[in-house]
Formats: sequence, C-alpha cells, structure tokens
Amino acid sequence: MRQWPLGKALSGADVGDCSIGVCDEASCINGGTCTSRSADSYMCLCPIGFQGRHCEEAFILAIPQFNESARSYAVTRWPFEPHHYLSFMELDMTFRPDAEDGTILYSYDNDSRDFISISTVSGYVVFRFDCGSGTAVIRSEKTVSLGQWHEVRVSRTAKNGLLQVDNQKQVEGMSEGGFTQIKCNPNIYIGGVPDYDMVKKNSGVLRPFSGSIQKLILNDRIINLVRGLSSGVNIANTLHPCASMPCANRGSCRPKHDSYECDCPLGFDGKNCQKVVTEAIEIPQFIGRSYLIYDNREILKRVSGSRTNIFMRFKTTVKDGLLMWRGDSPMRPNSDFISLGLQDGTLVFSYNLGSGMVSIMVNGTFNDGRWHRIKAVRDGQSGKVTVDDYGAKTGKSPALMRQLNINGDLYVGGMKEIALHTNRQYMGGLIGCISHFTLSTDYHVSLVEDATDGKNINTCGIK
Repeated sequence: MRQWPLGKALSGADVGDCSIGVCDEASCINGGTCTSRSADSYMCLCPIGFQGRHCEEAFILAIPQFNESARSYAVTRWPFEPHHYLSFMELDMTFRPDAEDGTILYSYDNDSRDFISISTVSGYVVFRFDCGSGTAVIRSEKTVSLGQWHEVRVSRTAKNGLLQVDNQKQVEGMSEGGFTQIKCNPNIYIGGVPDYDMVKKNSGVLRPFSGSIQKLILNDRIINLVRGLSSGVNIANTLHPCASMPCANRGSCRPKHDSYECDCPLGFDGKNCQKVVTEAIEIPQFIGRSYLIYDNREILKRVSGSRTNIFMRFKTTVKDGLLMWRGDSPMRPNSDFISLGLQDGTLVFSYNLGSGMVSIMVNGTFNDGRWHRIKAVRDGQSGKVTVDDYGAKTGKSPALMRQLNINGDLYVGGMKEIALHTNRQYMGGLIGCISHFTLSTDYHVSLVEDATDGKNINTCGIK
C-alpha cells in the first residue's frame, strides 16, 4: 500500500497506519523495543543476549542465528579508521543460508553513493559495491545449497572486485565511472539492517538474512561475532557444538563448520581443554595455532637495541610457519620488527629498523622432521644467519637506522592474528617443536616456564 517505488500505490489521500497503537499494551523488557508486525499484532526487538516474546529469556550467544521473520540484524564497527579501507578491502566469511534471499553484510556512506553489500539472490551470492560513480554487481557462478556451510571471500582494489565462493570459479567485476575509493560510516550491518527504506538504491539490500554466520575476517582482522558486536536485534544461537560451551578451563571454542576446536590456555590440554598438564614442559610442541608470549624485561631487552643474538633448535614436517616474532602495530608502515620463520621451505631471518626491511634466506630441507639449529645475529643494520652447517647468509637493512625500537611482547611458535600482525609474511604458526632458545649467547629462555601466556602448548612428541 505504500507510495511507489517502495510500494505499489501511485497516489491516495487520508490513508493512515492501522497498526498505530498496537504497541501500547506491549511490555518488552530487558531493553527490548516494540514494533508492529501487522495491523493488530506486535513483536519485540530484543537486544543481544535476550530472546522470547517479551525478551524475558536471557542466554549466552555463541554463534549468531539470523531469522528474516524476526527482522534480526547485528552491527559491528570497522576495526580501524575508515581511511584504511578506501582503496582495498577483503572479507572472509563462513555462513550457512536457510533461505535463498537475504542480506549478509552491508555498509555505506551517509554523504555519498558509496556502499558495499554481500547478499544472496535466488541462491546466488552477489557482491555489490559503488565508489560513487557506478555500481559493480558480481554474482557467483553457481548457487549455494541451503542448510550447509559455505566459505565466501570478496575483495576490492579500487574499482576492481573479486568474489570466490567455496571451490567455485573466481568471478571478477568492475565498478563504473572514474571514482576509485569507498567511504563508509563506522557501522557494518550483518544479517540485515534496521530500516530497508533507507538503503542505497542499487545495494540489493531488500530483506533480512535467514541463517547463521560463524566467521568474519576483515583485512586479516578477526571480527568476534559475539564480543565484537556493538548491537543487534533478535539474534538467537544456532544449533552448533560451540553453543553448549564445550571448552573447559577458560578455553575458547573455535567453530569449524559443524565441528569445533578448543584453543586451550597454558597448563591445559585435550579436545576440550579438560586435561591438566601436570608435568613441566621442557620442549613445547606447537600445532599451527599455538604460541608462547614473553613480556619479561630481561628477555625483551635482548631482542631490541643495537644488537640481537638468537639461537634456537626446531623441527617440523611443514614448509611454512612462524618461529619467532617481535614487532609493533601492523598498521604503521615501516614499523620495527624482527622475525624468524619458514616460508615455502626456506628459513627466513627478517627485520626492519624503521627505514626498510631486509630478509636473509637460507635454502635447505628443513621440514624433514629432524632437529635443526639456527643462529641469527644482527649487529646494527648487518645480519647473519646460519642453519646447521649450511654456509652463513648475510644481509643489511637499508638507509641509516641502526636500532631496533619495539614496545611489543615477544612471540614464539606463532601469534594471535598472525596474518594481520606480520603483514602476511606468515599465515600460520609452526607445526612442530622448539627447544634451546638462547639470547645474547648466554641467556637461556625456559620456553614454557618463562612465558607469561600461551595457547595450545603440549610436550613435544605428544599429539
């Protein structure tokens, strides 16, 4: 009955809204608000953590479930200032649709035509964006099946967009006109929006999403879909093992489609972090999403300044993995860091003193499951690394800076949000073991005992 184009009415006179007053008798509690569902029925819009007809039932959200008939949606914020996303953004999502049409994600700019949106249309995933001079519409090659988990990656660099769904062929597209940047207000809407009358004309945002979303990564920053939501309406828990809080002893549940993994704090092990590690761990084992953190001043001062001397033994059967990292925030270009790791089977010693990075590489067969010895020395700008009895490789950082100035903690074996913090030099931690970690030739680090924190650490040799 609404005015065209939102409705079908071309004109009219003296037509009011019959649903006014339907909320007068409603009593939505716990911060819920009433809205009319029809001319004589209402529904409560319940905030995150409450459900029921009047938002009377409290629950702990684990993995959000969206429902079109409940008009659900969630809001998160762009992790960094909007200017970081003007020319490049990449989104990784894991979602399970229950209906063929719905809005998965949407963000826009108040003062221009700029927006980005991801939606499903008749079962196809559609990525749309507008830099202000014309809309790009990129549609998946095939439809996605309902009730199953799917992986979606979208990225845009200036006017060029890419869409990858599961193992389907990657689809490309380009926005029109001469503009190449997208501005967005601070909010990202997930699963729907509060008001469908206010969305951008070509955004394809027409109706809420029905289904579940269990992962959202934006430019390598993981968006926590529980604690990372700033607000939301009528979001329930999806049927998933993580909803029953299976990880004991402060472990965190990491969903993997219909199953899960527990990330266990130091001192606990097992599928559900239920085992207490009673014996001291002399040689720690890392599983790719493990790490140890050190904030001890005696350790940190030996991994900064004008000189660094590192000795370490490791073994692995995998060609890639981070062995050691200390660095500042990833968002500042040319910020100081020092690292050791494996990249495609090559051992790499990298550092940046603030005026450019140097990577010193040693080729060899280091993923043979045997122990290997690394000695890495940096004296001012000059670096040298030796592995086993291979010849020493040397390098020098550019320009004039000679000091390594870092405030952050030291990580061994991996780190949190590894791709983000290493600027994609490393995508995962070590799968293997580390021992004999020595700094400045005489300071022996007790790997587990000296650590202030860690995740998923067991004794080497135990799966």
